[in-house]
Amino acid sequence: MKVTQDEVVDRQALLHVEIEDERLETHLQRAYQKLVQRTTIPGFRKGKAPRRLFEQMIGRSVLVEEALETLVPDAVAAAIEQEEIDAYGTPRVNVTESEPVPKLDVTVPLRPSVDVGDYSGLEMKEEPEEVTDEQIDQAVEQAQLSLATWDPVERPLEIGDLAVLTVLGKAGDEEVLNGDNVEFVLTPDAQTPIPGFTEEIVGMEAGQTKEFSLEIADDFPGDQVAGKTVECKVELFEVKLHNLPEIDDDLARSAGQGYESLDEMKTGLRTQFEEAASTAAQRQLQESILDALLESSEFEIPPLIVEHEAEHVLHDQQEALARYQVSLQDYMQNAGKSGEELLEEAKESALTRLKRTILIEEVAKTEELEVSDEEVEAEIETLLANAGPQADRSQVESEEAQSSIRSMLLRRKSVEKLAEIVQSKGGTPAKATSAETEAPEDDKEIPEEDEGEESPEESGN
Repeated sequence: MKVTQDEVVDRQALLHVEIEDERLETHLQRAYQKLVQRTTIPGFRKGKAPRRLFEQMIGRSVLVEEALETLVPDAVAAAIEQEEIDAYGTPRVNVTESEPVPKLDVTVPLRPSVDVGDYSGLEMKEEPEEVTDEQIDQAVEQAQLSLATWDPVERPLEIGDLAVLTVLGKAGDEEVLNGDNVEFVLTPDAQTPIPGFTEEIVGMEAGQTKEFSLEIADDFPGDQVAGKTVECKVELFEVKLHNLPEIDDDLARSAGQGYESLDEMKTGLRTQFEEAASTAAQRQLQESILDALLESSEFEIPPLIVEHEAEHVLHDQQEALARYQVSLQDYMQNAGKSGEELLEEAKESALTRLKRTILIEEVAKTEELEVSDEEVEAEIETLLANAGPQADRSQVESEEAQSSIRSMLLRRKSVEKLAEIVQSKGGTPAKATSAETEAPEDDKEIPEEDEGEESPEESGN
């Protein structure tokens, strides 16, 4: 196969490929065998027409076009191997001629390069936020609220009570309120379901029915009732008091965490808050280290890689919007952004993600970090355990999934090593948390097969 290569620009190699007859013939024969099975040639059963006659009937150009589907990725992979190129990601292929001899222009992104800044000279410390007594007291009060009960009382309804009632409200002939045996908590200055409703039912007793009118302001948010008079009829069935347990040892024992006393509960809560603060400080330290290195490091990244990553950024954004039933077009309209602006934002995000990944990979290489098979298996077991009963082991048995897990663990080790080196200036080394990847939450899930990059063999025309 004839291959010529232009001078490398922006870490992208441009190959001019002229496909040899033997390779072309192999794929033409495959195309013929595929097309002849679904083409009717007069005088022959499907699949039985000789290739010479078949080409005469449908035209050689149709056969060539079909052959290119498998010929292009095969030829591109062979050309990259022949030129001994360290390809990184999916090449871009342009078929410049189809006949008589197919010719391709192939842009091949090379492995990005990075000159990492001197992280051994960074001096940063893990600085967890101080846990206050107020935080502990608030947590205890939350536990108190979670254990509170609503107990029936025989007295008039008061603010703070829960009312079990039926309500019907009309604005003219239009029904605007309708609830049967609903539970309604009375809160001060409540504007729901409509202004003045709470004040009108305060003082009612179980078994009582009350009718009243409410004038609604013109600026009230709700076209159904704004500026109208609402005629209400309320029947109260039950009054319930919010019964808060005492904050004492019994509360601690009822919290379900194995505490035997209030003091033990507060100590346990303080430990939890301190661990959370430490984790947040670790995350902030790692982010700060990476931010500093991103500023001090020099990168050379092929534009084609950035374009591919930007496509993934846009795809992720579109999927996120779809979960809220919002189309990308609606989002652009509401945000006042054009397609070009959205693409530029995606490219900026993609470039940052790529730089982080490349930087972390280079640290792993520099520090000679490796991930053992045992570590991969341990991570798999953790992922399956976190996934719960619905865990599917087949998701992590493929080579792609295990490669993804290995890469994730290597990134984690790299960030942990960075933090260890920086913290050696003083303080305790930080465990790797969210800074280890551009998508921190991915570590909590069983990874799917990576769709971010394709091998040259998977490229198309």
